Amino acid sequence: MMSSDLERVADRARLARELHDGIAQDLVGVGYTLDLLLANPEATAEARSQLRTLRFTITELIDKVRREIYYLRQTSVLTLAQGIKTSAQTLLPEVNLNLNIEEVPLALDSDLSYEVHRIAQEILRNIAAHAHANRVTVSFHHTPDGIELCITDDGVGGAVDTDTRYGMRSISDRAREINGSLELHSDANGTRISLKAPLEDHADR
Repeated sequence: MMSSDLERVADRARLARELHDGIAQDLVGVGYTLDLLLANPEATAEARSQLRTLRFTITELIDKVRREIYYLRQTSVLTLAQGIKTSAQTLLPEVNLNLNIEEVPLALDSDLSYEVHRIAQEILRNIAAHAHANRVTVSFHHTPDGIELCITDDGVGGAVDTDTRYGMRSISDRAREINGSLELHSDANGTRISLKAPLEDHADR
């Protein structure tokens, strides 16, 4: 790993610590305050309903920040192939998984590995949350021109490339960051998302 990559890994580890000690703890504190307000016997039914909605939102934000902390830390200890495999097994423990994942036979810079890993995780998390799938296939391999990631499920479909609910906008943005191309096909028979990213300017030299 080149010195610039080591610096980026160190930066991510430092960011993970800052998120944990800063925003994550602040959100937990806000959550505790909302719990106290909810326990107030003088609060009206309408106020409690609004507080519960806000409490659920804060809980979701805490979960998102904690996932980000985990992802930032995980990037430094796993190869890209290992990370994708681990994410699939962790996020979809009840699904019939078909994993066709191979190691890339050269070092990749940490930015490319990080973004591809995050794209895979976002797709897998969307499947877990929305697809109601029984079978998921994850393929990851290299070609002479780059790397290819393809994730297919047999769920209910419904994903569109501009939908923030399904995280597709974030996935598209990450693909553009690495000069990758994204293809999406989703219908009542399931969803297929494929990513192709060039290795040029991303391989360690």
